Amino acid sequence: MQGEDRNQLSIEPLSFDDLISEENPVRAIELIVESMKINTLGFAYSETKDTGRKPYSPEDMFKLYAYSYYNGIRSSRKIERECHRNIEVMWLIGGLKPDHKTTANFRKDNKNAIKAAFRQFSLICAELGLISKEVVAVDGSKFRACNGRMRYHSKGKIAEKLQHYSEAAEKYMNLLEQSDRKENENPPGSFSRKELKEKLDKIQKRVTELEAIQEQVESEGTIYLTDPEARLMRSHNGGGDISHNVQTAVEAKNHFVVAVDVTSEAVDYAQLYNIASQAKAELGVEKLTAIADKGYYSGEQFAQCHEENIHPIAPHPNKGGSQERGYTKGHFTYEAETDAYRCPHGQMLTQPIQKRVNRKGDRYYNPTACANCPAKGKCSPSAPYRTIVRGEYDRYSDEVDAFTKANAKLFAERKSLCEHPFGTVKRALGFSYFLTRGTENVRTESLLHFLAYNMKRLVNIMGTAGLQVVLQG
Repeated sequence: MQGEDRNQLSIEPLSFDDLISEENPVRAIELIVESMKINTLGFAYSETKDTGRKPYSPEDMFKLYAYSYYNGIRSSRKIERECHRNIEVMWLIGGLKPDHKTTANFRKDNKNAIKAAFRQFSLICAELGLISKEVVAVDGSKFRACNGRMRYHSKGKIAEKLQHYSEAAEKYMNLLEQSDRKENENPPGSFSRKELKEKLDKIQKRVTELEAIQEQVESEGTIYLTDPEARLMRSHNGGGDISHNVQTAVEAKNHFVVAVDVTSEAVDYAQLYNIASQAKAELGVEKLTAIADKGYYSGEQFAQCHEENIHPIAPHPNKGGSQERGYTKGHFTYEAETDAYRCPHGQMLTQPIQKRVNRKGDRYYNPTACANCPAKGKCSPSAPYRTIVRGEYDRYSDEVDAFTKANAKLFAERKSLCEHPFGTVKRALGFSYFLTRGTENVRTESLLHFLAYNMKRLVNIMGTAGLQVVLQG
């Protein structure tokens, strides 16, 4: 079988609509975006360069972004190319062809409106009964920043580079000296005298640049030249990369992402209240249960959640040398009735009659019991007895420990709730690194990616035909 001759004229009229099947996701994207009422969310019109030309509609530009991110097309230049060759894009935005600068500016100039659009989509899903409002699972993941390692400088790294250039300069100087002694224009090695002098000039220029950067590092600390708000973060494979930490909250019914934030903090320790409170506000509820892993365990964060009627579920982490010895603070149970801690062997640790002022908190111990304890080697081998310090936030930690224990089955669902969205956007949508710079810009980029993920979830759940019924009816 042979295809048709591309030069053959057809008497049948060509219609883009005939080329788009009824179940094509692009039809669902159009329905969703039109239901979001983009023009009411504060989007600014994209201005074009040609005088007198009508600017592009925010709805058309948002459709273009939604379709592109839905299909893993991220850069503005690639999006521009799709406008010229992709039949689905031509159908979706009526043959418009915005250039890459116009496309990039739309994202840059509409950060708040894109956040409002993310919220609007969640409201639509809630109206369809697809979002639960009782439980969310929170998690964080590192995404590489738009900042290469050569554009990152710390005190140690600057010192290593200066040492490297110093050794290189010494090597070339020795070669030049040998050439001078022998009055030879071609010294030993593979370089001429002219090439050696050029290399020494380059080294001196680079050393001067590094010394200027060194002064800045001495006064400001580690610097990131391309994206100043990115940070060097440890990755799961044991290495490290310059990244941003993306935080999400995922509802429990259909795994829609209901809140997204980005932080420069490398660890999740201080992020629980931030992302959980955002999820609570997005869902518009009075109380919320937030499931998190042990990286979010923080008494201070639990106290803030308590004030906002957020109930965390998070396992107590095992920290420090006690983990190897066997007994951590989590193995000791606080009994409020007697104001004492019960150790794993049933002995009670109490406060002394004359309390000493301790800025870290109240101290509990029982020297007599520890002296005769058969498990002392697993608890306090180097100290005469074990001391437990109770800080000002420990009562909130105790509440979370009890709540976590009572909801062990719910905590077991955490991974299936909040980890696969990260896997989907990284693998299926190609979002493993940022194209933009600065926390506000990368937050907007993240919102667009997780909005595309949510759209994909909605289309998978209801199908294009189902969405036509509920959104057009």
